[in-house]
Amino acid sequence: MSDELLVEEALRRKKVFARLGELLQRVKKKVLELDPKAEVYLFGSVAEGKSTYSSDIDVLVVTDRRVEEVLPRLWEIGVEDPLEIHVRPRSMLEQYRRRGKLIKI
Repeated sequence: MSDELLVEEALRRKKVFARLGELLQRVKKKVLELDPKAEVYLFGSVAEGKSTYSSDIDVLVVTDRRVEEVLPRLWEIGVEDPLEIHVRPRSMLEQYRRRGKLIKI
């Protein structure tokens, strides 16, 4: 990748991080439209305060809906890289809690 492309990508990611709160609220709103009992969490390096602009933004969606139902709806509202959406059933929430910090959105 050329230096110019790297700079463009870094600037794009910087903008995403700058409006992360807004993006997470949009994700939560759309997920709750699909499943009012769903929960949305931030986890990984961003939740732990160890992220850089090259980091993924890991978002856990806890729902009994299938991945195939959730992800396309999030893509419709513009959710894309660097947001990494993990759709998991409620039964897996405890595993994520044991792995590291979860921030409920």
